[in-house]
Formats: sequence, C-alpha cells, structure tokens
Amino acid sequence: MRTRRWALAAGAIGLGAGWVRTIVLPRRPDDAGLPIPRRIPDPDLRPSPDGTGVRIVVNPSSGPAWRSSPTDALREGLPGADIHELEPEDDLAALLCHDDFVAIGAAGGDGTLGAVAVLAAERDLPLVAVPAGTLNHLARDLGLDTVDDAIAAVRAGTAAHMDLGTVGDRCFVNTLSFGGYTQLVDTRERLEGRIGKWPALAVALAVELPRMAPLKVEIDGRPMRVWVAWIGNCHYDPPGFGPAWRESLSDGLLDLRLVDGSRRFSRLRFLVDVLSGRLSSCPVYQERTATEVRIRSLEGPLRLAADGETFDGDEELVVAKRPKALLVAVPPYEEEVAAAAREAEAERAEAGVELESQRPTSTASPTSTTTPTTVSHNPPDS
Repeated sequence: MRTRRWALAAGAIGLGAGWVRTIVLPRRPDDAGLPIPRRIPDPDLRPSPDGTGVRIVVNPSSGPAWRSSPTDALREGLPGADIHELEPEDDLAALLCHDDFVAIGAAGGDGTLGAVAVLAAERDLPLVAVPAGTLNHLARDLGLDTVDDAIAAVRAGTAAHMDLGTVGDRCFVNTLSFGGYTQLVDTRERLEGRIGKWPALAVALAVELPRMAPLKVEIDGRPMRVWVAWIGNCHYDPPGFGPAWRESLSDGLLDLRLVDGSRRFSRLRFLVDVLSGRLSSCPVYQERTATEVRIRSLEGPLRLAADGETFDGDEELVVAKRPKALLVAVPPYEEEVAAAAREAEAERAEAGVELESQRPTSTASPTSTTTPTTVSHNPPDS
C-alpha cells in the first residue's frame, strides 16, 4: 500500500511538473532564433583570445546553492582576463570603469548582468555575459547556456548588438514591471537573507497575494486599474503571462502584458485561465507590442522592478527603447572557429618564412637551426 501511494505521489509530481513546463512556464525551443555572431572588426577593440583586456566580476551569491562558482573555469579558460569575485562592499562602477579594458562582463543572474550591461553601454564596450544565475533569461536568449559558451565568445571575438529598454534615466535588458510583482520582490528580498530565495518567495506569495490591490493608472492615456503590468525589452514568446524567450534582441519593440483589475473577480478569472491554458481568451488579460509606452500613476509615485531589482519611480513615466545600444559577446558559428584557426596557422607559417629569410648565412653544420618565434594574432574579421 505504501509503495502504491509513493508511486501515485511521484506520478502526480511528474504530471504537475510537465503541466507547469508546457502551460505555465514553457521552456525555450531548441530551434528558437539566436543573435547572429559577427566578429568585432577592429583588433584593438576586440578582446585577445586569452581574455587580455577583459574584466569579469563574479557574483558568488547568484544561482542555486549546489552549483559551483564559475571563477576557476573562467580563470582557466581565459588566463589573461581579470576575474574578480565581488565582495558586499564592492562598487561595480569603480571596478569596471577603467580605460584599459576592451570589454567588461559579469557572471551571475539577470540582475547582475543587467547592472553591468548598463555600464558597458555607457562606456561603449562589449559585454561578456556569463550564465551563473538561476534562470539566466538574458544569457539563454544570447545563446550562452554554459560558462564555456561565454569563454568561446571571448576567444573568437564574436558579438551581436541588442536593444536596451529605458524608463527615465534607467535601462533594463529583460523586463520592467509594476503592480503586485514589485510587492513580491520587496518582501522576498527582506526574507531571503534569513531563509533562502525560494522559501522567501513562497512566504512572500502567501503574505502579499491576499492584500494586493489594483493600481489606478493611465496607460497611453487610457484609465485602467492594473493588478500586474509587465513590459519586456523586445517581443517575447510564447503568448500569455509566462513569457520565456526572445527570438530577437534587436527588434525595436516593447512587449506589454497586463492584468486588468477593473472587472469583478478579475484575479480569479485570470488565475483560472492561466491554470487551464486558456489565457488567450481571458477577458481581463491584455497583450500588445509598442515602441513606447506612457504611464501615469493616479496614486502617487510608482514602485517599479527592472530586471528583478526594485526602485521608486515617478508618477509619470515613458518606457522607450535604445535600439542596438549594447554589444554583447556571443558564441561563434563553427565555420568561424575553423576560419580563425586557419588564419592563425597561416600567420604562424608566414612568421616562420620571414624569420627564415632574415637568418644570416653560416658555414655551420647543416643540422644547426634557429627555432622561429611563434607569432599569434587574432582570427580574421568577417
């Protein structure tokens, strides 16, 4: 009997996990579009294959507890790079704003990558994004699934441009939100230092959901009562309130999704339609794309969350885009790796010929040779 109960419980857990992955939080398809890697043309602006000229900060608190820090792998894969593990008192701008860097990067979750991305865009430097968080939304949309992918991108010198979202003087790489989500984040952050991230999220849901109230706002001049509003940097897939991936990071669009709180039982209707997979026909859910969204709060300054980090905004906001404002290192195509290797081999051979032609004539034994100096350069521009 006990074995039967365990089997039923295991089956229920499996069905529940499958339902979550297929309906609520679907995973990114293997054939989803990725940025096209292009080699940085100027060798002086391109990181060396060993990482010389690159500083990467590592957030040791990012990601699940069972995952090891990427510090050792980065130091082994990019021996010329400056890999710095962050301390609580460190200032990102002070660490990363030096004139001798040709690229800056971060290993961590979306919050860490977003903060360093803004600094990279301000300084017009390539960003090296190392996936080391829990969900790694940005890194996965860039084709960076592992630390080795980020190392390969630096070695090849390949990158792609992506848009940034803006609100006031802030930028975001993934999402901006207001309404109930910001309350959840604030409560979770107050608790996670004591009980951990996921238990803190569960407690935050239990505490905040019953007391949430819709916000009175105007969106593009239209009065609304909003439970949750979510704005993505570029169009997200799939449709619905579980956006999980982007086919393009440079489409110039904002993706607006919100739950309208003006109808009776709007929260319940929304929840039922989410759980049943019928959100496309839900009367309290809205979804559209735009190049700009104007928001006016009728209840004072808005509490916002950009890339999961909360802050106080103004009563009137304009959410807009900075098209292709950020250059990000992305993994090369296989043919680019091969071309880089062929070019490096050709340069080594050419260096050997030059040294041979410069060798002085000697009557020494024919077996006497001079070992040519190996000259290594970056692979060719594409």
